[in-house]
Amino acid sequence: MDRSAKIKFIFWVTLGLNLAVASSKLVFAKMTHSLSLFSDGMHSFMDGGSNIIALIAIKIAERPPDDDHPYGHRKFETLGAMAISGLLCLASWEILKQAWERVMSPVQLPHFRVVAVGGLVFMIFVNMAITSYEHQWGKRLQSELLLADAKHTLSDALASVLALIALSAYQPNRVASGPKTALIIVVLILRAAYQIVKDSVLTLSDAQRLNPLSIQDLVEEVDGVENCHMVRSHGSARDIHVDLHIVVSPQMTAQRAFEIENEVMRKLKEAYPEVSEVSVRHQTNMPTPGTH
Repeated sequence: MDRSAKIKFIFWVTLGLNLAVASSKLVFAKMTHSLSLFSDGMHSFMDGGSNIIALIAIKIAERPPDDDHPYGHRKFETLGAMAISGLLCLASWEILKQAWERVMSPVQLPHFRVVAVGGLVFMIFVNMAITSYEHQWGKRLQSELLLADAKHTLSDALASVLALIALSAYQPNRVASGPKTALIIVVLILRAAYQIVKDSVLTLSDAQRLNPLSIQDLVEEVDGVENCHMVRSHGSARDIHVDLHIVVSPQMTAQRAFEIENEVMRKLKEAYPEVSEVSVRHQTNMPTPGTH
C-alpha cells in the first residue's frame, strides 16, 4: 500500500469511529441533559467533518505535476490542514452559543447516569487510541493532515474528560458547571486550531525549513566545493526544496562541475530524507564576504 492509499485508509477508519462516537455522545447528552456532553458530541462530529476534508485534500495532493501546478499539488495537504483548523473554530463558536443560551435560560441540571459515564470513559479510550494511531502514522508518513487530525482528535479526548468530570461531579442543589466546562473545552479546541495554523503557515509562507549553516557545512565537505552560500529552503515538512550556490575552481571542467553538483544533491538528500528537490548553481568566483 503506497503512502496516499495508507493515509486514505486511516481517514476512512477514523471517520467511521468518529461518527459512531459523536452519535453516542449526543444520545448520552439527551439522557443526562448535559451541555458539556452535548458540546463534546458536536466536537466529535467536527472530527468526522475533518476526516472528509482530509480525504478530499489527499486525493488532490496525490495528483502529479501539470501545467498549472508544475511543482505538484502537495500543498493541498497543507490547505486541508488549514480547513481542519477552520472546523475547530466553527465548533468553538457553536459551543459558545450553547453555553450562552444555557446561562441566559437555565435548564435542568445534568443527571448522573452510570451507563452514560461508562460509555464516555470507553469513548475517551477510543479517541486516545485514534490520536496515537494518527500521530504515529503522521510522523512515519510525514503527513500534515494526519498530524493535524491527531491534534483535533486529542482535543476531543480532552473535551470528553472535562465532560466526564462535569457529569460525575453532579450534586443536588449545586450551581450548573456546564457553561464553565464548555468554556474550557473551547479554549482547548482553539489551542489545537492555533497549533495547526502555525504549522501550516510555515509551509504556505515559504518559511526557511532547514538550517542554512548546517547545509553549508555539509556541502563544503564535498570534494571540489570551495564555498557554499545563498542557501535557501522552503516547502512542507515532507517536501522540502533547497537551492544553493557553490564555488568551484576556474580550472575545473564542465563535466567535473556537473559531477560535483550531483554529489551535492545526493549528499543532501541522504542527510535530509525530507528534501525532494535540490537546485545547485556553480560559479568560479568567490562570493562577497558575508553572503550566505
